Amino acid sequence: MQVNVKESVKFVRWPAERDIREQCKAGQHLCLLIVEHGAQPPEQLSLNEDWVRPPIGSEDLYARVRQLAARAVLNSKPLLDPAGILYYKDASVTLSMTQCEMVAPLISRYGNLVYRSELRQILEHSGASSSSNALDLHVMRLRRRLQLIDLAVRNIWGRGFVVEPA
Repeated sequence: MQVNVKESVKFVRWPAERDIREQCKAGQHLCLLIVEHGAQPPEQLSLNEDWVRPPIGSEDLYARVRQLAARAVLNSKPLLDPAGILYYKDASVTLSMTQCEMVAPLISRYGNLVYRSELRQILEHSGASSSSNALDLHVMRLRRRLQLIDLAVRNIWGRGFVVEPA
């Protein structure tokens, strides 16, 4: 994962820049606190925060930044509203009724396996063909829609599918 440090993570001196930390928390921005000598780190951190104490080597610093960015991606989950609109981060896409029914278990178990048999049952209940080829066709169309909002449908060969960040 490539991380552009200047754009993705704000470096904040703690406790001197406490107000900047609060701004980052309010805006849900990634924030790496640089804890000043002799100061205690904050007792509670949000999911978008981490802290280090200088001196810290550049390899360790960038590893911490990459981990913070990866954690933020994993903690932002897609949301499917009743009108058939799927939201992810600051993007959205409209889905057909069948796509909504298929994506619902994939989103509720975001990042985890949903078995082919479950999705075939959904197709069967909706009145569509539930053959293996029909399922693959529906998944292909769903993949195209989800790509628009930077989500991917990954095939777990012979078992099922996982929705994850693209």
